[in-house]
Amino acid sequence: MANQNNANVFSAESAHKVPVAKHARKRTRVYSPDEFLALPFVQKFIQENPNQYFVHEETGEQMMAQELAELYCTVNNGKKLKKALRRSFGAKS
Repeated sequence: MANQNNANVFSAESAHKVPVAKHARKRTRVYSPDEFLALPFVQKFIQENPNQYFVHEETGEQMMAQELAELYCTVNNGKKLKKALRRSFGAKS
């Protein structure tokens, strides 16, 4: 009978309760690859490292190397995706 004084014993919530985003990654904007590549600091990064970005001439497919892909994950707060990327490239994280 220890739960008798607890308000949320049966998981009842008020109807007017507004959900609160507790983490910054839930509130941030997710950029599409085109929007990401249009950012000024990304353009500067590509100019300094031209081998990080490639567009296939026939299909128009955009390809990013590891560093640029990790930067994309960082901007979009994709922590788990970044970790999976690093594992697939063989780097420990």
